[in-house]
Parts: sequence; structure tokens; C-alpha cells
Amino acid sequence: MMQQPNLEAISPYLVLGQADDGGRPIVETARVLHDLIVAFAPQGHYSVRSIEDECGPAVHCAFEHKADADRLAATVGAIEIVRYQRYRSERVFALNDAAARSLRRRLARQRA
Repeated sequence: MMQQPNLEAISPYLVLGQADDGGRPIVETARVLHDLIVAFAPQGHYSVRSIEDECGPAVHCAFEHKADADRLAATVGAIEIVRYQRYRSERVFALNDAAARSLRRRLARQRA
């Protein structure tokens, strides 16, 4: 039986939004991030998923190509971290209500 490659093997560049517990529902913000990535027209595969990790609710945006991850990271002001050993690069940004509003405005500008 053939093994399916894992997400980290396909999408080794991670941009992660760490949410605060008091903010807007994480799934809604994950949809906004997904739509923003689509508007950027990424060159490779990507994945957006909401998770609950040891630091609380988060949205993981994983990319096949570094340039696609770089574009999102620059847009959201993500900084380098090392949390998960399996990614080639990891960046994090705070995903609070102000950030969610900013993402929605950026998406509206991308679509216009």
C-alpha cells in the first residue's frame, strides 16, 4: 500500500496565525486567510487549517513554495519562530480582532 505524503512534506513553509481566546471565531478568520491566499494566486500547493495547539487556537497556512509563504508573511507581518521541527521555515503573527479586520480590508482591496 502506498503511503500518502504528509502536509509538511508537501507544504514545508508555514505561516501561522496565533489567536487569542477572546477573539472572533477562528474558522471565520481561516476562511478570510484562505480567500486572501487565493487572491494572491499562489504558484504552488497550499493548505489552510484551523487547529488547537499547545498555545491555543491557531490557523496554519502551509505552502509548497517559499515565495507564496513570503507573500503572506509580509502581508500579515509574521516573524520567524521555531515551534515545529518538520517545516523548512515558520513564521507567526498575532491573530486578534484588529488583525482579522485588517485581513478583511486587505482581501477587499485585492478583490477590487
